[in-house]
Parts: sequence; structure tokens; C-alpha cells
Amino acid sequence: MDTITSGIEGLGHLFYLVNPFKTSFRTTAEVPHYVSRASSWFVALIIIERILLRKKGKAPPINDSITSMACGLFMEINHIAFRGAETAAYVYIYENFRLYELPWDSLWTWLACAIGMDFGYYWAHRATHEVNLFWSQHQVHHSSEEYNLTTALRQGVWQGWSTMFYYLPMAFFIPPSQFFVHSQFNLLFQFWIHTEIIDDLGPLEWVLNTPSHHRVHHGSTRYCVDKNYAGVLIIWDRMFGTFEAERRDEPLVYGLIEQVDSFNPFYLEFFYLRKVFEKMQSMSTISDKLKAIFYGPGWVPGSPKLGHYDQLPETIVREKFSHPLTPHDQIYATIHFLLLSEGYRVLATHYEEYDEWLLYGCCAYVIVSLVSIGLLFNRNSWFPWIEMIRCLVFLAYQLHFKIFLTETMGMNLLMNGIRLFYLYSALQCKIECVRQFRYKMQKDKIK
Repeated sequence: MDTITSGIEGLGHLFYLVNPFKTSFRTTAEVPHYVSRASSWFVALIIIERILLRKKGKAPPINDSITSMACGLFMEINHIAFRGAETAAYVYIYENFRLYELPWDSLWTWLACAIGMDFGYYWAHRATHEVNLFWSQHQVHHSSEEYNLTTALRQGVWQGWSTMFYYLPMAFFIPPSQFFVHSQFNLLFQFWIHTEIIDDLGPLEWVLNTPSHHRVHHGSTRYCVDKNYAGVLIIWDRMFGTFEAERRDEPLVYGLIEQVDSFNPFYLEFFYLRKVFEKMQSMSTISDKLKAIFYGPGWVPGSPKLGHYDQLPETIVREKFSHPLTPHDQIYATIHFLLLSEGYRVLATHYEEYDEWLLYGCCAYVIVSLVSIGLLFNRNSWFPWIEMIRCLVFLAYQLHFKIFLTETMGMNLLMNGIRLFYLYSALQCKIECVRQFRYKMQKDKIK
């Protein structure tokens, strides 16, 4: 037994030596978001998957992929704007009310945190499907009619606020440094399971959450709904009766049961909150009003808490929502999204150095920019007006802060190229705005 104990202690010291997360985060502002730091790996894997899907003739539409990634940026902007406030409760409980201080560099603490984190994730994820208010924040993740790696990034802005309570019991024992690292690891693991490239993983299917299991979770037909909530270990679903294996003879239909026809990330994030409010208003008693908020999305008066599963569709046949995009529009949207992504990377790296007004101004600019791209995909008539203003604001910002010269000639050429592209974008949108205005004037004259 002494040999085993000393071996475990040795592993704990080895973990200490190789562990890149030695910091014991004392404030939530110091909590690193390793998911956002892994963005370059995400992009590389997304490109590889897209190439493989294109060879199979299944390349996902660019508007859906960019919308998914735009929702991911929305979530990350929320982390920056609130400076880690979501995790403040965990740190506060640990520092003031912990019952026992587990050594943060121990292998046993590492394993306990990994299991506790995944167990908490199962129940938090399950709650986002079984509580209508929480579903309003999680439904965005299920709103894509495609299933690929970009779908993993389509996340709800406020979801962290509704699920954080399921992890707080760990704060009585687990150090924040361990908890924050494992919360990021848990999310990183779930990135690769959002794909149709990987089919079956044999014996691993019994223990781990896999692409096959998670495809079922994203399905919208009856056998898929409210199944396979696992993060890393599928054993939780097997234990608590929510497991369902993929049926190879039934084609999966992804998306919401009542699909939403929009690529506007802002709309996707918040439209269901209005549905929750309208459902609550339609109820006649206080009891039913509360049930409309805290019971399942499928609940109606007289039904079980989660609704009648036997009334869900066994099969769904529908056309995927889309608007045709010209090659110009696809290239335009892709370039602007890549520029926004790089701008966000700079913001995420240096946001603690920004004055508050500049930080929130930059966050607002990124959000408006993502909405503008969504309006382009929706063929919304407001797009050229918002886009023109957005591009002019970028150019005005460059002029106001005299951001003209950089250290290298190559960077100067790149920045000038970006400025020219924004100027071109503003001029193109101005032409469309004039066309719309003239058309409206002619229409008014006819009336």
C-alpha cells in the first residue's frame, strides 16, 4: 500500500511539473479561456473537415457555418464584457466556505475534479433541455440544420449563467484552478464529437460520448429528443435512463422541431425568450405561469412536466432554410468574418488594458458586425445601411487614433489593404442604399 501511495504522490508531483496551469486563480479576471485560445486549432480542423465533406459532396453552406461561429464569438464577447463574473460565485464559495482544502497538485484532486465536472455537466445540460427558461439559452446550439465542427461553436450567450449552479457544490472541496481548467477541457473534448465524418468507435462507444451518440442528441425526431446529455462520459446517460443509440436505418434530421428561419446570430440568441414570455402570458393561473417558465419546453396544461413525447414527430421532411448567395457575397462575408475574428483575438488578448468605454465600444462593434453579416445571409433590406455605417465607423476609428503606420512594411501593406477593403465595402453598400431609396421614391410616386 505504501508503494501505491508513493507512486500516486509521484504522479501528483509529475503533474505539478508538467501542468501548464499552475496558477491558483485568485480573481475571476485571471481565469484564462483556453477554449478561445484554441481557436486556431478549431479553424484548422474545420477546414480539414470541410475538405473531406466536399470530397463526399456534403460541404455545408457557408452561411450556416459562419452563423455558427458568429454565435461562438457572441458567447466569448460576453465573457470579455463581464470579465469572468459568471465564475465569481465559485471563487467566493471556495475562499469563504470550503469544507476541506484538497491539494490542487494531487492526482486524486485532478481525477475527482474531472469526474465531478462531467457529472455536473450532465445535469446542467439536462436542465437546459428540461427547463423552458434555460432552453431559451441552449436552443441556439440546436438551431443549425447542419451537423459539423462549426456547430460546436454555436453557443448561447447567457447559458453559463443558468448552468453555473450545478457546479457550485464542487467549490466546497475543489480548488478554482482545477475547476476552471477542467471546465475548459470538458468543452474542448466536445468540439470533435460534432461531426459526421467519424462513424463508429467500437468499444469506446460504451464509455465515452462519441460523434454517433451526440448526433442523436442533435436530432429533432422523436427518438432523439432529450437523449444523450453527456459531456465526456456517456455512462451518465446509461445510468440515468437518457441513453439512445444511433439508428443507422433512420436518417437524422438536425435543428429545432419548429425550425427558425434566420441566420441573424442576435435573433437566434434571443428569439426564444420572447416565446417563453408569450407562453407565460397565455396562462391564466400563477401556477401555470410558473410552469411555463420552469417546466419543459413541451409542457402544456394537463400534460406531464416535459410534455407528451408520443406527440413528437417520428419523421420530419423539410427543406433546409437558405437563401442563395452569389460567389461575391460568400467571399465578402468570409473576408469580413475572418477580419472580425482576428479583431476579437486582439481584443481577447489585451482587453484588460482597455478603458471601460473602449472595451464596451469594441464589444458592441463586433456584435453589430456579426448581426450585419447575418442580415446579408437573410437578404434583409437593412443590411446595406448597417454595413455602410459599420465600415465607415471602422475607417473613422483608424483616422481618430491615427493608426496609419506599423513597424514593418508588410504589416503596413496589409493594413492598407484592409482599409481599402472596408472603403470598397462602404461604397458598395452606399450604391445599394441609393438604389433602395430611389426604388422607394418611385413606389411612393405611383401610389
